[in-house]
Amino acid sequence: MTPIIGIPAVDSAAKYKFENYKNAIEQHGGVVRFLVRGEQSIEEFVAGIDGLLLPGGGDLDPKNFNQEWHPTLKYVNEDRDELELSIFKQAIEKDTPTIGICFGIQIMNVAMGGDIYQDIESEYPQQALTHPKVGGEDSLHEIEIEPGSLLSKLVGKSKDFVNSAHHQAVDEIGEGFVVTARSKDGIVEAIENPSKRFVIGVQYHPERMLETSEFREHRRKLFEAFIKAAAE
Repeated sequence: MTPIIGIPAVDSAAKYKFENYKNAIEQHGGVVRFLVRGEQSIEEFVAGIDGLLLPGGGDLDPKNFNQEWHPTLKYVNEDRDELELSIFKQAIEKDTPTIGICFGIQIMNVAMGGDIYQDIESEYPQQALTHPKVGGEDSLHEIEIEPGSLLSKLVGKSKDFVNSAHHQAVDEIGEGFVVTARSKDGIVEAIENPSKRFVIGVQYHPERMLETSEFREHRRKLFEAFIKAAAE
């Protein structure tokens, strides 16, 4: 069967921001259903999909993890936070295959009681690599992947290069998650829930890893495995 992959959208206009994700899903065998806020209940959204993709975006409102507002925050959308946190909590309870990307990994972690660095540059306790975009383009750095993890099995490597475009990152890990990849400065680059069929979050952007054959291969393996899990 062709699995239905849900992508939350806070309103109908938001759907058009997620074309890269939609293209990646369709290229690897899935069909996208946008879960537009207010059109159905959270339970109906999750019941109508085979897999869930939580896309990238702005910054999380720190009230969701009991912290004060940081002056670097931008593009915060409380409605989007509420929608995606609620959908993911329902999806993980139902063991719906899920992938979270950039903002999505942070949603996953916070939904399970974890928190995030609101600003790596000012809050991270050691010198970090360049994680935000530079000159409007994604940064590039290597990640170290935990042996035996789902990500390791998928990409077949213990190290790989990824793109990077974020100033926030996972800090305290949410319940049920384990860290399965970090950059060399220690920033979390992937988390997984090994008790579930397929629940993985990545801090980088595989949907736009297209520039090199190595990027495209990483992208393909990750999305194909996600779509396969959703089809089972």
